[in-house]
Amino acid sequence: MSISGERRKYFKSEAKSLLRYNYFKQIFMTGLITLLTFGINAIKINIIRLLELEYSFYSMPLNMLFDLLAIFVTLPLYIGIIYVNVKLFEGENISIEGMFHYFSSGANLLDCYRLITAMAARFIVFILPFMLFEILFPLIIESVELIFPAGASIEIDITMVCICVVYLTVLFICVILFMRYFAAVFIFVKNPCLTVKDIVKKSAKMMEKRKFESLKLILSFSIWIIISHYFAGFLYIFFTLPYIMLSYASFLSFVLTEKGGDEFLTPAGDYIDKVVKTNNKINKKKVKIRIDGNLDRLRKITKIRKKQKS
Repeated sequence: MSISGERRKYFKSEAKSLLRYNYFKQIFMTGLITLLTFGINAIKINIIRLLELEYSFYSMPLNMLFDLLAIFVTLPLYIGIIYVNVKLFEGENISIEGMFHYFSSGANLLDCYRLITAMAARFIVFILPFMLFEILFPLIIESVELIFPAGASIEIDITMVCICVVYLTVLFICVILFMRYFAAVFIFVKNPCLTVKDIVKKSAKMMEKRKFESLKLILSFSIWIIISHYFAGFLYIFFTLPYIMLSYASFLSFVLTEKGGDEFLTPAGDYIDKVVKTNNKINKKKVKIRIDGNLDRLRKITKIRKKQKS
């Protein structure tokens, strides 16, 4: 097993051990959010049926209104669970009330919504080209069929396979690039005084050379997600969601420690990072000068020896 695989195994085992000792608290928090989501959805369906708006013009805006309400109620609670989990890794076992931390004051909630809207805007920018591609896909098929003559089915198939391969490659690259925001919520929880711009910058720095590892960590939960989604929905509350969220906190706590701890998330951390980078550049230049100097000496010595032989 590779080093990243060993690390992933460690993060997940650490998450399991913390889940074992905080099991009822974790399932209560995830269960509460799940019930809230289903409750808001049930209210939406009942209101539409009661007002007989199933096939009317107003059903779509009403659906959107309730969906937005669900997002703006549940997402701060999810971030609150991450807050509780991060505190667990810091050695502070706070109560269930911690999940309502961002509802404790208007300033906290506003900061939370700023982060959510900023991340949502970036996600829309990321997904928009792929949505356009899916809309234009039938036109692409028609244009490919027009380019090739009738009966050239093999050429059409090869072209379509090439288009699909390019599409999947671009999608994979974009997902890896989007993983630079993977640490944004964690950084916000650790240091809420930072602006959204600073959080995004810190997340990008924190995820340097860690994007692919974080993607592999997410994909490692795919079996549990499939089982929970298609076969046993109750597992979302009783195992899958708490397990994923604790593993997320474990992974990013390790990465932060590797980057220098909490100082990395402060303005002083930026200054230290600049100083380290400049020192590394100076050291590289010094090494290069020494190497160049040694090469010049060797060239002179070889020239003198050639003259002496001649």
